[in-house]
Amino acid sequence: MKRMEIGNALLIGAIKGLVSEGETVRMEIEHFDGDMAAISISPEELRGLRQYLREGEFEVPLYGYEEAYLENLSNFGAVKAPAPCYVEAVRTTEKIGIPLVPLDMDDESFADTYIEHVSKREFIAHMLRERKMERKAFRVEGVEDYVLKWDRYINRIKGLRAVEDAREEHMAKKLAKISGKGRVIAVIDFERFEGVAERMAKYL
Repeated sequence: MKRMEIGNALLIGAIKGLVSEGETVRMEIEHFDGDMAAISISPEELRGLRQYLREGEFEVPLYGYEEAYLENLSNFGAVKAPAPCYVEAVRTTEKIGIPLVPLDMDDESFADTYIEHVSKREFIAHMLRERKMERKAFRVEGVEDYVLKWDRYINRIKGLRAVEDAREEHMAKKLAKISGKGRVIAVIDFERFEGVAERMAKYL
């Protein structure tokens, strides 16, 4: 996990899927002296997490890249889906009564961005690589190194890198905007943390 203060915001870089990150996020939010929280998921995903908690944490099926990611991540500790860092962010903010703002694009905006940047050829290549991911081995020095190498491997395709750049830009701009209204703690995908932090500075 990474932490960084930027202006009125405390950024937390959390590893998706790792159970231990959920507890860390819970403690960070509980001890945060501020006005609101933010999370690097879409509005639709936030609604889904709230439903997940209301309905008793039902089993979430995983496929392809997500399944392979968690399988590899399990070498570093217990894993779970949905990501415990985000589940605990929702649960804890509801418990203590502060607003939780989704930072990522909504589904329609993401779809438009994906279509704009990812060619048909790149899309097919990405789908074909999915079948090989369960056998993909990474030489890593720890869990953070694994997450970053996984992300770089997935986004070797130019169009996909452009989509992630656009997501970082969107989240950085939104986070800078809401931090102008009060002190905020933001839980960010570990692999997007540096990009969001760097881009956010220009909006302050």
